Amino acid sequence: MKPENRAASTPAWKPLVEELKQALAVKDRAGANAAVTKLLDCRAPLGGHWRSFSELMRVSGELTLANRAMDAFVAAAGNTPQALYSKVVLLTQSGRMREAHDLISRLPPDVPDRAGHEYVMGNTAMTMGLTDEARERLLAAVKYRPGWGPAWLTLASTVNLARDPIGELLLADAGAAKQQGPGDLARYYYAVGKLHVDRDEADAAFAAYARGAKLLRQETPYSKKGNTRSARAAMTGFGDGFIETLNARKERDTSRPIFVTGLPRSGTTLVEHILASHSSVANGAELNLIQHMGVLAGGSSGEALQAYLGRGGSPDALATLYLHLMAERFGPTGRIVDKTIDASRMLGLIAAALPDAPLIWMRRDPLDSAWSCFRTFFIHGVAWSYSLTDIAHHFMLEDTLLAFWKERLGERLLVVPYPELVASPESWTRKLLAHCSLDEEPGVFTPHATERIVMTASAMQVRKPINRDGLNTAQPYRSHLQPFIDAYSTPTGRLE
Repeated sequence: MKPENRAASTPAWKPLVEELKQALAVKDRAGANAAVTKLLDCRAPLGGHWRSFSELMRVSGELTLANRAMDAFVAAAGNTPQALYSKVVLLTQSGRMREAHDLISRLPPDVPDRAGHEYVMGNTAMTMGLTDEARERLLAAVKYRPGWGPAWLTLASTVNLARDPIGELLLADAGAAKQQGPGDLARYYYAVGKLHVDRDEADAAFAAYARGAKLLRQETPYSKKGNTRSARAAMTGFGDGFIETLNARKERDTSRPIFVTGLPRSGTTLVEHILASHSSVANGAELNLIQHMGVLAGGSSGEALQAYLGRGGSPDALATLYLHLMAERFGPTGRIVDKTIDASRMLGLIAAALPDAPLIWMRRDPLDSAWSCFRTFFIHGVAWSYSLTDIAHHFMLEDTLLAFWKERLGERLLVVPYPELVASPESWTRKLLAHCSLDEEPGVFTPHATERIVMTASAMQVRKPINRDGLNTAQPYRSHLQPFIDAYSTPTGRLE
């Protein structure tokens, strides 16, 4: 065959696959997006590979392309229930819980299997505040898969187990739970811990959480050196006037995001829920979009940012990327609360690239925070939370970061003490609104009445009126928390 005939016989989509590979090799986001778009537009016959392309786009935050690629996969698979379940998973990962709930409800009850089907139905129902449905579905899940930790953990969070018969069912499932893998067994122990907390059985509660944490610590060890290095880098290179000089170069409005940071379980979800009850605020979540700005800039430090600018980059390009990814998740309108965990490590980049974005830092009593973190199973894995001394180390790093950013950012960073927020919610709600340039509205003063998706461990708490239940929660466990108290009261691990 002559070369020109061979070239003519090559399908038009094949060079696009090579184009995508080359773009990925050099971390060319725009090139990768363009190649996937062209492959979709020409309806390349990629069959099952479309699911991999969908995941590639989801991880990079390009949800429009991720959904288009998933639809191409579903079509190539003949719209089978199993293929449609892959779309359910994508929808949950994208925070589109109502759509995921509606789609899986239309699938056969054995997809992906009976237990998995009920679990997804129950989990999505819980994020929407449908507690009765969540309970029914999750009980069905553990009926079909006895001892299943993920279902028990979600189920335990839906109700107070002190006088609920579910508690005895949970304990009776211990034998089956021990047949599960370490991750699922850990979740089961966290559920048992919640049962004993509800029953005011402090020793038994701590013991259950400690068993779960030990399993997780073996799976995901904590690196003190790595965490310290990350905190130090976050503060490096942000000298006096650097952020302000970059802010003066802004080319667009960057007020859409509202950043709420602080330690996990410090009240960030409550503040998110208050703000998201405003008609101008469309939604909020732990978005994890900041990391993409960090990749583009080459790091989160001021030194990395300066190097990026020296290569021809600009704060506007960083802002454009972040705002584009936010629109991919939430559409083009409405302000959004971003409460990504560890945003403290990216605060310099945020302040430099998004000068109009309000910044809020939540503070809670350290002992209450430590106990709450230790007893919480974090979905994305927070390795420092599996040990009381590691919690102390991480807290000290965050204390140093807060002191640094208060000095650098001044009044732009609003520090909100959780005890004061729950003691004087109206006063602090007004301060939050003023800081975010939002007018007063009745809804923000009764956030528990707001119907919206909440995907964090605080999903059920924020559906209650603001109260003081979160104060002094660690006191019954104080003797067990002594390793934290001892470690946190010493300077070891600080960044001086």
